[in-house]
Amino acid sequence: MALVIGGRIAALDGNGSAIFKGRVWIGDDGRIDAVTHGNAPAPAGFSKAAIVDVGSAYVMPGIIDLHNHLGYNTLPLWAEPKQKVAFAHHNSWPSAPTYKPDLSWPAWVLAKAAPEALLAFVQTRALVGGTTSIQGWPTASRELDQLLRNIDTEKADTGKDLILTSALTKTPTDLARIGQAEAKGTGFIYHCAEGQPGTIVAREFTDAATAGCLAPTFFGIHCTSVGAADWKLWTRDRAGALVWSPFSNYWLYGCTTDVPDAIRQKISICLGSDWGPSGTKHVLAEVKVAKLASAKLGFGLRDQDFVAMVTTNAGDALARCWGIQVGRLVKGAFGDVTVLRSRKKGSFWADVVAATEKEVALVVVGGKARYGDADLMTDAKASPASTFTVADVKRKLAVPDPNDGTKAWSWAAILAELENVRKDPAGSLKKAEKRRSGFAGRVNAPDAPLELMLDMPSGGLLAFAGPPPHPDQVVIPPLTSLVHDKAFFDSIHGRGFHGTLLDGLAKFY
Repeated sequence: MALVIGGRIAALDGNGSAIFKGRVWIGDDGRIDAVTHGNAPAPAGFSKAAIVDVGSAYVMPGIIDLHNHLGYNTLPLWAEPKQKVAFAHHNSWPSAPTYKPDLSWPAWVLAKAAPEALLAFVQTRALVGGTTSIQGWPTASRELDQLLRNIDTEKADTGKDLILTSALTKTPTDLARIGQAEAKGTGFIYHCAEGQPGTIVAREFTDAATAGCLAPTFFGIHCTSVGAADWKLWTRDRAGALVWSPFSNYWLYGCTTDVPDAIRQKISICLGSDWGPSGTKHVLAEVKVAKLASAKLGFGLRDQDFVAMVTTNAGDALARCWGIQVGRLVKGAFGDVTVLRSRKKGSFWADVVAATEKEVALVVVGGKARYGDADLMTDAKASPASTFTVADVKRKLAVPDPNDGTKAWSWAAILAELENVRKDPAGSLKKAEKRRSGFAGRVNAPDAPLELMLDMPSGGLLAFAGPPPHPDQVVIPPLTSLVHDKAFFDSIHGRGFHGTLLDGLAKFY
């Protein structure tokens, strides 16, 4: 169904357009057909469109999170009690004593026992922060209805995978092969040089350079250990994107990426919220951490720069791989829109940086309203949808029931399924195994029981998260809230390796 959204338009179209009253017209194909000023007449084909008027709220490009590990986002912030100094690099903390019992095993059980509920929970958490596109999905055994745009598998009408991803270090041989694919336009999102400056992981960046991977379609996640001289290996004529996750960097390593060095090389700076155990709940909060880090380190970044990191910078980088624009409201772009209420901070840029979950009024992905204020979701004809409350505002969530797509899956039912697994991990795993063993069809059949494979190591450098040896002894932590609340801020204080920098996040809420 076509959708029209009217309000204060922040198109970020690159033409210097100011904020203006107007409308965004999204066609039946989920792409933007037009962006018009005032009461301009409707383009052809919109006579039966749903019309949503958001009043004085901002209608902006959908917010993009370029680094996450969604399968772990039911879990709270994690800190190893025995670790007294910051971790050296990404190969250090997966061997910590509490890593498996606190992270790998609980996440593995939830992914195996309640995969649909897990995905519904973590996607909703992102939607609550205005996110429309996100990177870092668990691998699924079959196709499924996703609420968010999956950056890892988006085919952009081509029928083929357009972006390669890796959370683990690649060999020089693998990097050379990937570099050849990049030369033909393939994207590569790579966890790279994640650790303190001067540590051994810095060579992951130089290996990528030697292999020819530092190209316009390369997305370097973290790159915290890259020094000023090595940034110059990524030449300005081949500049791609750096994905910055300052909360996670400070939480684990006590430092963050030297963003100004990357900017000097004309590299686009994007943001990722990383994962529940060492990150923010969604990238709208990561914007605030970026501002805190910039102020502490004297980066000199402006509110406009932070907004670009989750819209135009990320969208332009992805468009080089997809051939379809995101991050800007322009004709032909994906119909991904975030609507934010103003906090009256003096400018659009300041309002976005200051926005919390309370200000997120509507989230539209591919022309479909997925989450937002109940009245706006009704106007958008979002169906099936159920009602619940977030940040003291009545909302609707459009998640179809996995057993009957014509019905809404309520937030209460999603939580109940996950809580059942929490109460009885071993019994829930047995039930899930019985469902799988009782299915006679192909594992990737549309009606096959869903299976997920998580994307983080389980303690061995080459081993992804695996099963616990004693499922009956697994303790799954209480499910986290969808919003940044007092409990979250309390869990920051006195933990991690940020000094007191991350305590400042609470001041935005």
